[in-house]
Amino acid sequence: MKTAKFISVIGHPIFHPTWMMIILLCSGITRFMPQNTYIFLGITVLMTCVIPGLVIMMVKRWGLIKSLEMDDREDRLGPLFIMLLFMYAAYRYFNKVPMLAIYNFYLTTVIVVTALAFIVSFFWKISLHTLGWGCFTSFLFIMTIVSMRLYLPVFIVSMVFSGVVASARLKLKSHDNAQIYTGFAMGFAPAVVMYYFLLF
Repeated sequence: MKTAKFISVIGHPIFHPTWMMIILLCSGITRFMPQNTYIFLGITVLMTCVIPGLVIMMVKRWGLIKSLEMDDREDRLGPLFIMLLFMYAAYRYFNKVPMLAIYNFYLTTVIVVTALAFIVSFFWKISLHTLGWGCFTSFLFIMTIVSMRLYLPVFIVSMVFSGVVASARLKLKSHDNAQIYTGFAMGFAPAVVMYYFLLF
């Protein structure tokens, strides 16, 4: 049970934008001076992880949500809205950096997926973990197609870890199979659909 909780923490979707920025910066697809690399990474961490995370903890402290684990469907609405605001702010900032256009495409898919999760959460408790991993994995799938083998190892690792996270959520009894699989599918589909329409 402790292992499942640990996996759920390190596999939380709030870390995905940071990981994606690291992957893109390390892959060489975006070339910047070292100081700019650290600036962009720092801004990513602050805008998509640290600041929204602190705001959500403040919301919990004020008693507006019952738990940071958001076991109740209603507890998800506020944090999801907060994430939407900060993801959009990050999108607007990185939109000014042409060489990070590919990262902005990823942020766009995250915004779309988060908005879908916000709407669905009014009616159903979908798995936010697998939804996030679906979005993360689908972007790497697209990058693997575009750059052929460059991103293939990362894509494979992402697929494997998606399964590990899904198993951990089931082990903790946080979701049933339908919520897990629907979450991954709903996270995976938007990036592929958006890429298809952009290409054709």
